[in-house]
Amino acid sequence: MASDVLSAAFGAKWQEVLGNISDGVIVMDSERQLQFANNRARRLLGFAEGDTVKGRCRLNTNGDDCEIACPLTFALEQGRTEVRDFETVYHARDGRAVPLRVTVLPLFDESGKFSGAVEILRERGADLGFFLAGKGSQSEVLKNKLAGIAAGVSDVILVGERSARQDVARTLHRLTGLGDDQFLLWPVSEDDCLSAAVGLCFADDGQASSLWERNLPVGWRRVFGVSDLNGLRPLPGQEVDILHLPSSEVLRDDLPILLASWVRRFREDLEVSTEALGRLVEIALERGLDGVAEILPAAVAVAAGRLELSDLPQPSPQTLFIDHVLESDDPLGALERRLLTEVLERCDWRMQEAADRLGMSRVTLWRKTRDYGIERPTG
Repeated sequence: MASDVLSAAFGAKWQEVLGNISDGVIVMDSERQLQFANNRARRLLGFAEGDTVKGRCRLNTNGDDCEIACPLTFALEQGRTEVRDFETVYHARDGRAVPLRVTVLPLFDESGKFSGAVEILRERGADLGFFLAGKGSQSEVLKNKLAGIAAGVSDVILVGERSARQDVARTLHRLTGLGDDQFLLWPVSEDDCLSAAVGLCFADDGQASSLWERNLPVGWRRVFGVSDLNGLRPLPGQEVDILHLPSSEVLRDDLPILLASWVRRFREDLEVSTEALGRLVEIALERGLDGVAEILPAAVAVAAGRLELSDLPQPSPQTLFIDHVLESDDPLGALERRLLTEVLERCDWRMQEAADRLGMSRVTLWRKTRDYGIERPTG
C-alpha cells in the first residue's frame, strides 16, 4: 500500500508532512484510487472543505492527457523512478482549467512491487502575451476581467486596436488551459471544430460578421475582434462578454514594459536600448499600437544584438516642428508666426508680394509682423 511506503519514509505522520508542503500533493494506491490530497491540491482540484477524497485519479483530475499520455504510466513503462515537470491541464470540479507542471513519484514496497504513487502539482502561469505584460492598475483590472471571462462559456467580443485584440484573443485561449490545436482562426470548416470537443474560434475585423451569423458545435466559443460594436451588437438575452481594450494613452505608464515584451515575442534574446524604447513609446502614443505593429517586425529583423534607435524610423521634420509648436503657450500664434516668417523669406522681404501671397493687405501684414516681433535679419 502507498500508505505503508510513505509511513516507512516519513513516519506515521506522513499526511501531516505532505499537508504542510506548499505545492499540491495527491497520493494514490496501486489501483490509482486517490488516498490523500493536501490542502493545496484540494484547492487546485476544487474540493470543498470536508469533501472526501476518493475515486480513480483521472476521475478527479480530468486531465487532458490522462487517457493518452499519463505520466505515471510512462514512468512505469520506462522503469523510471520519477517523471518531472510534465506539462498538462487538469480540470477542477467546477470545470475550471488548471494548467500544471506535474511531477510523479511511483512508490514500490520492499519487494519492488508497485504500491502507488505521489503526484506533486505546481501551477504554471499562462503566457499573458504582450498586451497584458504591464503592472499598472489598468493592466491588473484587465487581467482580472480576462481571467473571469476565461472561466466562463459565453462568446466574447474584443473591442480595440487590431494588434491588441489579436494578442488578447490568444491570451484568453491560453487562460482556458486549452491546447494550441484548440484555437482556430475563422473561417474554418466544421471538421476543424469537430477535431476537438472544446475550443475557441477567433474571427477578426472583416471576418467577425461572418462568424457572427454561424453557430459552432457545442463546446466551442466564438471570439470576435472589432474596432467598434457597429453591426455586432448582441440581441436581448444573448450571452456575450464584451471587453473594451484600453488605448495606448490609457496604458501610457505601462507602455515601456508592454513594448519591451512585444519585442521579445519576435526575438526572445533581443535587448532594447533606452533610446529605442523611448521611440517605440512615442510611436505608440502618436499612431497607436497598430502603428508600432507596422514597423516592429522590420526593425527587429535588422537589429543586431540590441534594438537601437537607428533601427527605428525617425520622426519627420514636420513632426518635430508640430511638437515644438504644441509646446508653446499659443500654438496657433506660433504657427502663424512661422508662416509669416517663411513667406517673407521666400519673397526676399518684399512686403507687398508677401501680403499678396498670404491673401491680406500690406497694412495687416505689417501689423502682424510688429505684433509677433518679426524683423528682417540684418547683414
